[in-house]
Amino acid sequence: MKIHRLVQMLGLINESGRLASDMYELNDKEYYSKSENKYIPISHMDFQHLVRAFVKQNDEDIRNDTQEGKIVDVIKAKDSIINGLRSQVETLNGIIEEKDETIQKLLDKPTWTEQPTNGHRYVFSEIPNNEYGKKLARGMKVFLNDESYTMRVRGQHLKPELYGTGKASYGQSIEDSTHLRIYIDKKKGE
Repeated sequence: MKIHRLVQMLGLINESGRLASDMYELNDKEYYSKSENKYIPISHMDFQHLVRAFVKQNDEDIRNDTQEGKIVDVIKAKDSIINGLRSQVETLNGIIEEKDETIQKLLDKPTWTEQPTNGHRYVFSEIPNNEYGKKLARGMKVFLNDESYTMRVRGQHLKPELYGTGKASYGQSIEDSTHLRIYIDKKKGE
């Protein structure tokens, strides 16, 4: 017997001739039927089906309130946390791998002392061969790290008045030059 018919019959046999008003609104309330895979109005359910659904729902509620149900909830929560942590660990491992690659690239890159020079071997050139230039060369020599490097000062550009005299056939002296060059070389074995 369907619930809406049962409600009508119970209302007729009741002393007041009616049931509570919410009993007549069961057509607006729905129940999800797994067997039919859809929602159906409670008023269209068979009485036996309604009782069985109520018992089943009550059993599920009791199971969720028991220790067993709480353990299942805790396990689900822990699994969720563990999955979140795994995801974070994977992200952090990726970041670490990127950092390691960057560090390795920096370690593999030659330092400025190991890089080959492009062009000439001298470090300073076109220093005027006057008192200022000579003071600069002497000052640099004083502060040079002479444990690792050597410094050489050589002449650059022959004085115009000495052109054609054969003074520069194998390089000229500092006194015969208009400018200076400074070579800084790494000591052998360093």
